[in-house]
Parts: sequence; structure tokens; C-alpha cells
Amino acid sequence: MSELVRFDGRVLFLAQDPRVVERQLRGEDVTLTSAGPLGTDVSTDEITPAWICYHYDEKLGEYPYLGLKCGDALPVTAGSVKAGGFAVTVAGRRYGKGSSREASPYAEWCAGIRLVIAESFERIYRQNCRNLGIYTSADFGLIDRIRRGEAIPVDE
Repeated sequence: MSELVRFDGRVLFLAQDPRVVERQLRGEDVTLTSAGPLGTDVSTDEITPAWICYHYDEKLGEYPYLGLKCGDALPVTAGSVKAGGFAVTVAGRRYGKGSSREASPYAEWCAGIRLVIAESFERIYRQNCRNLGIYTSADFGLIDRIRRGEAIPVDE
């Protein structure tokens, strides 16, 4: 029997439309369908811009996604992800591309993110998540199960 894990928190969709991201940060929950197209090629520079890496401790939890570009907009503000109570991030393909910056998954962890769901992940980012205890999955079916409060087998 596989170990079970629960993700107690909200789901943040990194949508291409900055208004969708802003609405979620203000407290509105959206669905995968209503989020519209998800951001693709989200780089570690978008997860943690270089200047954030001056921080090396839990302070990083105030800064995930500050470099996230949705068109010409940067919809995420300092502290908003952590304050939003998110436990899951959802994005498109090639999540975590770019540098092997360990600060990116660590910032997500410190903000409360425990699972990232994306179409695909860059290898080093995924390995860094595993090292820090953040789960990764390409199974979008997990979203509804998590929202229902279901315990998820770790091997899924």
C-alpha cells in the first residue's frame, strides 16, 4: 500500500491571462477550464528572479512567481502566494526551465506549495523539487481529487 498525502490548501493556476492570476491572488478559486490557457515555459527566472536569490532562508516564501510574465504584466506581488494559502501550482509544459536554481522550488516550498502539476517539467527543476520534498505530477486529474479533499497515493 502506497503512502497517502493530502494537500490542504488552494490551487493556483499560472494562467496566461494576468487577470485570472490576479483574481486567484485576491481569493477567487478558478477551475482548469475557466483558467484558460496555462503559462508554458515557466522558467526559474520567473519563479525566482535573480535579485530574490539574495535571500537564502524562509524569506524566499514571500517571493515565488514575482517574475511570472503574463503577456506584458507581472501579476504576482510580494507575499501574495503565501497569503493566498496555495498548496498546489498548475502550469503548462516545460515548467522550471532555465537555470538549476534551487531557490525556485525552495521559494515555492516556503510559500506553502507542496505539489506542482504541469504538462512537463525540466529535469533539474524536478530533481530539485524531489530533493526538497515538493511533489510533481503531469496528472491534471489530481486537481479535482485534491479539491474534494481526497488523500492521494504518493506513487501517483
